[in-house]
Amino acid sequence: MARSPIGKIARAATAALRPSQTLRWTVEGVGYIAVWLILLGTGLYQQINLVLLIAGLAAGPIVGSIFVSASVLRGLRVIRRGPPFVFAEDPLVIDYTLENPHRWREALAMSAVDLLTPEEPGTSAARELYPKVFFSRVPGKDRLRVTWKGQAPARGRYRFGTIELVTRLPFGLLERRVTIEQPGSLIVYPTVGTLTRRWRRVFREATETRRGRRHDRSSQQQEYHGLRDYRPGDSPRWIHWRTSARLGQPMVKEFEQQSDQDLVVLLDPWLPRTKATAEQREAVERAIRFCATVCLETCRSQGRRLLLGWTGPAPAIRHGPASIRLLHELLEALALLRPTPEGHVGGLLDVMPPSMLRDAMILIVSTRAINLAEEYERSTRLNESTGLRLTGRTLLLDASRGDLERYIRFDGGRGVGIDVGPMSDRASLGDEDDTGSEQKIAEGNGAVLVDRERMIPVPSRDGGGRS
Repeated sequence: MARSPIGKIARAATAALRPSQTLRWTVEGVGYIAVWLILLGTGLYQQINLVLLIAGLAAGPIVGSIFVSASVLRGLRVIRRGPPFVFAEDPLVIDYTLENPHRWREALAMSAVDLLTPEEPGTSAARELYPKVFFSRVPGKDRLRVTWKGQAPARGRYRFGTIELVTRLPFGLLERRVTIEQPGSLIVYPTVGTLTRRWRRVFREATETRRGRRHDRSSQQQEYHGLRDYRPGDSPRWIHWRTSARLGQPMVKEFEQQSDQDLVVLLDPWLPRTKATAEQREAVERAIRFCATVCLETCRSQGRRLLLGWTGPAPAIRHGPASIRLLHELLEALALLRPTPEGHVGGLLDVMPPSMLRDAMILIVSTRAINLAEEYERSTRLNESTGLRLTGRTLLLDASRGDLERYIRFDGGRGVGIDVGPMSDRASLGDEDDTGSEQKIAEGNGAVLVDRERMIPVPSRDGGGRS
């Protein structure tokens, strides 16, 4: 679809009214100007032609810097390519590609300065990042990709702003910056650790306890794998009527019982409305990190259902079959979760699906002391007998008392196990082949040549859970 002439004129007028380039004096340039002013003043005051001639010649680099710097930046393009998500405190890798469209003119000594800001600046743990890379030389009609490596900030959603392309050509007297609009976003998931043997033992014992009971699942929660003869006691809903009519005897569907225990994770990120201490805020973060780790470990194995819920003014849940898609949905919800002084666990029990409330193991992680009997009374769906049956498969952990340390450890294994594909093409670099261009990894003030592009896991964005 062609762009309208009116739109082109409006965009051109906006670009003309909003300057995209700025010019600044460098320290060397200020010293050079000071010397030049002294020469010029001395020549004029003493009427010495030779000094005036030298001052006139010395003005050439100043004028040349103004025009040459504007010329070399014209038409250059910087493209950012980064992962759509990263785990907090993990390495953050972003690729920057400088494209030189000119045929005969090289791009020399260029720096690109980016800006990554949190979507909610008021968060104490959030901080801004300023990725900066250096392009030494880009020949005409070529490109150069440089990789910046840093550490991911705290959990949350971050926005990329403008990229500033900076040069001090040709003499280093002036610094010219051109602003390139390139918006983008980055989700920083909570830090995840490794669940200990104690957690696995508790979960296994709860699962074995549930298997010992008569546990009738609906056909939608079981895997149908064949037909068999009708036996007394079989549900009429399992009869396969078409096959029964063909064979002249009743045949029923045979299901494979799911051996894995479904899991419900209820998070209560409570924080006082005023005068919250640093210990209380850290307890909230520990609870979120623990829930993220449990979700990751649960989604590594198929065949079970997982539900994550959190308290607040309006209780919210996400649930579905354990999968990579659901995992990314849950991790994103935990990344954006904020502490609240409102809400209670009883409200979460009211919005849970009946099947999960009836069958699943329930894990409650809170940052305050919780009385389950009081929570059952607050619920509109539970009575005393139902609450007692629920208590037998409920594990209550208080992050403020250090209950989580027995079940999780952090040993540098963050983000292991999420491998769902190559780097996404969201970052607008496309599928272009960069095998003919150099790539550098910029870390600190140096750069190291590498041979191949770093691959980053990418989440699936087409859903996977229900709310």
